[in-house]
Amino acid sequence: MRRRVLILSLILSCVVVFGIAGLHWQRSNEAETLSLAALARLDAPLAEAPEIDRIHAGDARSKLERAMQLGRDDRRTRGLFHYATALERVQAGDLVFAEDELGVARDFLGDTARVHALAGEIARRKSDLLTARVEADAALALEPHDVRALMLLADLTLDGDEPEQALAALDALAELAPEVSVVLNRRGLALERLERFGDAEASFLLATQKDRLNHNAWINLGRRLRGRGSIEEARAAFLEALEVAPGDPDAWFGRGLTDRDLGRVAEAQQAFARAAELAPNDAEPLLALGDLALSAHDTDRAIAAYRRALAHEDADAGSWLKLGNALFGASDLVGAEQAYRQALRRSPTLSAARNGLGATLMYRGDLEQAAEAFARAAELDARDPNPLLNLALLARRRGDAAAERDAYRRVLNRDPNNAIALARL
Repeated sequence: MRRRVLILSLILSCVVVFGIAGLHWQRSNEAETLSLAALARLDAPLAEAPEIDRIHAGDARSKLERAMQLGRDDRRTRGLFHYATALERVQAGDLVFAEDELGVARDFLGDTARVHALAGEIARRKSDLLTARVEADAALALEPHDVRALMLLADLTLDGDEPEQALAALDALAELAPEVSVVLNRRGLALERLERFGDAEASFLLATQKDRLNHNAWINLGRRLRGRGSIEEARAAFLEALEVAPGDPDAWFGRGLTDRDLGRVAEAQQAFARAAELAPNDAEPLLALGDLALSAHDTDRAIAAYRRALAHEDADAGSWLKLGNALFGASDLVGAEQAYRQALRRSPTLSAARNGLGATLMYRGDLEQAAEAFARAAELDARDPNPLLNLALLARRRGDAAAERDAYRRVLNRDPNNAIALARL
C-alpha cells in the first residue's frame, strides 16, 4: 500500500514538473516569437517603410512589452523596448520624451548604429543639424550599409546644400534598395542641385514607375518637364500627383503654372486659389494670383494679392518689386516708392527695383535722385536697356538734348533693335 502511494506521488510530481517545464517552454517560445516579430517591425525594409514615420513602432513596443511580461527580461529586449518607445514618440512629435527614452535604450543596447541613427533623426527634427550629422556619421562608421543612417545623411546633406554627398548616400541606398521610389525621388533632387537636369528627370520618372502613388515624385517630374518646356507633359504629371494627393498644395501650384503657360487663365486662377487655400502661409500661390490679375489689367486685385503674400512672407525682394510695379501702374507713387525701397533694403543690387524707384522719383519731381537711381540701375544690370531709356526720358524733361541722345546711343549698345531709341536718334 505504501509503495503504491509512493509511486503515485512520484508520478504526480513528474506531471507537475513536466507541466511547469512545458508552461515555461511555451512562455519562452511565445516571448521569442514576439521579440522576433517586434524586431521585424523595427527593421522594416525601405520598400515597406521608406520613412521612419511609417515603421510600426507602437506595435513593436507592445510586442516587446508582452515578451518581457512572459519572462524575456534580458538587456537587449529591454533596450529594444525603450528604443521602440522612443521611435513611437518621435512619430508623435514628442521629441523631449523620445530623447529620454532613447537615452535609456542606449544604456541597455550601447552605441549601436540603430541608436545613433535615431538620435540623429531626433536632432534633425529639433534643427540641431550639427549633432544630427555627428550621429549619422557615427552610425555609418559602425554600419556603413545601415539604410536609416544613409537616409538621414542624404536628408541632412540635401538640406545643407551638399548635393555631392547626398548623391553618394542615395546611390548607396539605390544599390541596397533599387526598387524604392522614395530613394529615387531624393536622388533626383540631388542630381537637380548638381544641375544634371536630364539625369534628375530620369530619376524622377523612374520613381513614378516604381510607385505611382508617390505624389512627390510626380510633382518633381512635373517641375523638370516644365523646366525644359514640355508643358503638356508637365501638366499631366501634376494631374497624376493630384489623383494621388488631391490636397497637396504643391501639386495644385504646379498645375496652375502649367495652366497659365498654356493660356488657360481661368483654370490657372482656380488652381492657384486652391493652392493658397491649402497652404495659407505660403506666399507663392498668392504672388501667382497677383501676376494673373496684373496681366488681366486688374491692378486693384493684383495689389491685394501681393499685399496678402507679403503679409505671410516679407523677406523676398522680388515680392516687394511686384507690389511696387503694381502700385506704380495704379499711380500710387508714394506707395510704389515705399515698396521699391523695401525691395532694395532686402536686395540692394536689385536693378529693377532701383529703376522703379527712379521712375517714382522722376514722376514726383525729384529729378536729381531719379537720375542717380537710373544710373545705378544701369550699372547693376549691364544688359537691361530700361534704366537708360528712363535716363533719356529724364534728360528730355530737363531739356538736355545731348544727354538724351547719349542715353539712346547707350540703349542701342544693349539692344540694337530698340524701336524707341532708333526713332529718337
